[in-house]
Amino acid sequence: MDYIENQGAYGTPTASIDWCELNYTYSPYIAEFYNTFSSLIISLFGIYGIWIMMPNFGTGAEKDHIKILKELDVRNKVILSYISLIVVGVGSAFYHATLLYQNQLFDELPMIYTALIMLYIMVTVGEEKTKKGFKGGVLGNSLLRHLLPYLLIAYGLFVTITILVIQDQPKILQVSFGALVFYVVFHSIYLINKKKPDGMPSNPDSYLYKYAFVSMLVGFTCWVVERYFCKNGKTFGFQLHAFWHFFTGMSTYVWTQFLICKLLEAKHYCVGIKHTLGLPRIHAIKRF
Repeated sequence: MDYIENQGAYGTPTASIDWCELNYTYSPYIAEFYNTFSSLIISLFGIYGIWIMMPNFGTGAEKDHIKILKELDVRNKVILSYISLIVVGVGSAFYHATLLYQNQLFDELPMIYTALIMLYIMVTVGEEKTKKGFKGGVLGNSLLRHLLPYLLIAYGLFVTITILVIQDQPKILQVSFGALVFYVVFHSIYLINKKKPDGMPSNPDSYLYKYAFVSMLVGFTCWVVERYFCKNGKTFGFQLHAFWHFFTGMSTYVWTQFLICKLLEAKHYCVGIKHTLGLPRIHAIKRF
């Protein structure tokens, strides 16, 4: 049955974007089958990220790594980032399953909040809190550093209110989210090229950045190609939006590992790397 005629269990779609995949092909309760279940892969990356932060994960060096992150007040920041990624995946699944506007917001707004969390962690790499304020980091003890949390919250609120007031304009999300990703990409390059502490051995920061960036680029390419070349519910025989979910979820997971690497480096820790099914995870080795 044609997806326009079959409105499924949720009635007429109210979302501002109905993606390439044909609606209600497999179930009256799931509008976009592949897009819905691929969204949950995003959450799986977040769940895995939290799992490797748990005290009972791994042995030896990996257990020590978790203790070090806790002592440096890094672990909770990382877990918050991964919780936000889980919410993105769940929200995306609700959106693609129902194609209702309120669930579209459940997908889009957590994307903004996740990017803001990562941006905040990134900007505060290398800083220490003192009685007089902040020391180190890219902003030091400047007024901008003190205002940073409020500015990021204001940005999130502004985007949220704008999307709520001006509906049926997906470019608002695309531009506001794209601006945050753009900043994260180039600030990451700054962190890689920043002069490292004397005597510090090589670490996998550049590798993690390339891994995350290429994953994001592949996902974005899938997103763009589908938007322009969709035909009869597929793009060259594939559900490319599902690939977008996979690669962006993986990119966010690896980018968070990159942030952990830089946070540890700033505290003079050497960093090692291991892989599970090709997915990297880093661990602190020792101070230098």
